Amino acid sequence: MTHDLLRDLTREAALIDVVVVDNSGDYPPFGDEAILRPGRNLGWADGTNHGTCTCARPVHQAFLWLNNDTRLSQGFVAGLLRAWAKSGAGILGPVYDCYWEHQRAEHPVAVADYRPRSTTYPVPFVDGTAMFVPAATVDTIGLLDADTFAPVGWGAEVDYSLRARAAGMTLAATRLSYLHHEKSVTGKTVFGGGLLEYAERGFPVAMAGLERKWGADWRTHAGIDPAAHQTSPPQVRRFSASRFLSSRSR
Repeated sequence: MTHDLLRDLTREAALIDVVVVDNSGDYPPFGDEAILRPGRNLGWADGTNHGTCTCARPVHQAFLWLNNDTRLSQGFVAGLLRAWAKSGAGILGPVYDCYWEHQRAEHPVAVADYRPRSTTYPVPFVDGTAMFVPAATVDTIGLLDADTFAPVGWGAEVDYSLRARAAGMTLAATRLSYLHHEKSVTGKTVFGGGLLEYAERGFPVAMAGLERKWGADWRTHAGIDPAAHQTSPPQVRRFSASRFLSSRSR
């Protein structure tokens, strides 16, 4: 599964340095990607932090934090870079075929069939399946809170997004890039017991951590309907880049 993702990334090898954080210790190399073996399962959040801290170089303008159970549309990285150049967003994400409505594509398709559109729009938070994080954001607010949201890491991306917004940053999603997510494949394998046990480990920790850090009304801050447990589909998909930039400046 990780190798399938790396095949997608190979199409844009000139734009990126690829790092695999091997929490299990048995990952077979695909090509010339850097492999970090921490010797224990750091989990998603701390593994992401470990890879970022260990392999960050001054030449890196941004980091792309990716789950390994994902597949990417053609020009995925270039699309994120293009949207970032236009928006100046503090965190950026693609549209996808996964859970949150504010990032979900209107008509999910196979990644090979996706046709990008030059639309970038503000969002309340960016899903952790794929987070494009400029180096300036890391310099300003640090990394993911791996301690509060351990071991699964659910909620850490919402917290990170709220921290970025509290620092005055705008978050965005772009239809220039599209992602397919297999949903919890690795987690179900690592924790055993299937999706239910995985959720039982992640969900209560996420809820408690977000409430402790952001208060009982954290869902409202994050744009989540407390009754529906869902975000709203964006009405701003029609926004032009100039209108989006204007909204950032107010």
